[in-house]
Amino acid sequence: MRVLSPKECVSQALAQMVLDFRRWLTPETQLLSKWRTQTVAYAVAEGKLVNDFSKQLDSYRKKGGTLPILILSVQNIVGPPDLSQIMGTHFEVKHIFKNDPLKRRATMRTEPRAYHVQFVFVANDPTSADAFASQFCAYIRLMEKRRFKANYFVSPEIRDEWDLTIFDNTLYPDRADLEETNVTAGLVEFDLAGLVPQVKSGLPPLYVDEFTPEDEKTSEQFSLVIQADLFKDREGEKTFIRIDADPATGERTEQVVDKD
Repeated sequence: MRVLSPKECVSQALAQMVLDFRRWLTPETQLLSKWRTQTVAYAVAEGKLVNDFSKQLDSYRKKGGTLPILILSVQNIVGPPDLSQIMGTHFEVKHIFKNDPLKRRATMRTEPRAYHVQFVFVANDPTSADAFASQFCAYIRLMEKRRFKANYFVSPEIRDEWDLTIFDNTLYPDRADLEETNVTAGLVEFDLAGLVPQVKSGLPPLYVDEFTPEDEKTSEQFSLVIQADLFKDREGEKTFIRIDADPATGERTEQVVDKD
């Protein structure tokens, strides 16, 4: 499994939002109905193409894409979000991640991070493009839709979910300027922010480099624990948990084992 950067994890979370919006959407035009059911609903553009809508569309078409399509782009906001919006834990704390099968105590901290997001709905029908932007804004203004989860990597095999929040006062519906006269693009822009978990020790590092402590470097042959016993030495209990991992697939299974 390739380790994704925090920005890529945010893009994944936004893609899940798009799929949820498709279910919520009322297709008031035939073209919106087509987009709602077509196999490919969105394409992800590079962050450097934010605000360059013609290049976004050109890049999508070079890959053989057809219309209608939603083009999604995410750009890091260099400055941290305002402290009144979100505050991180800059000091290190001990934490056990629920998805860690070995329940190790990791040392971690969190960093507040903000992103600027653009949704560009490109279609041959201006009515459909405008309807998309209008309905998506209505969707985002629902309190329960403004907060969703991003699933970050905290270790090569462990991910953890953290909240992302869309700021309602940053929501801007508009039309995107395109060089083509027969194509219309409905535009929705907004900012979002959330905490990014950063593990300092206690778990295998995301990337091993010369600054990685020797006791945390794991060679390939020892990168996967194939069997581990949990709570075996706990007094007063007659059973313990044994975790087995398939070295070929990485699949883990748990079983309760008698101490006798």
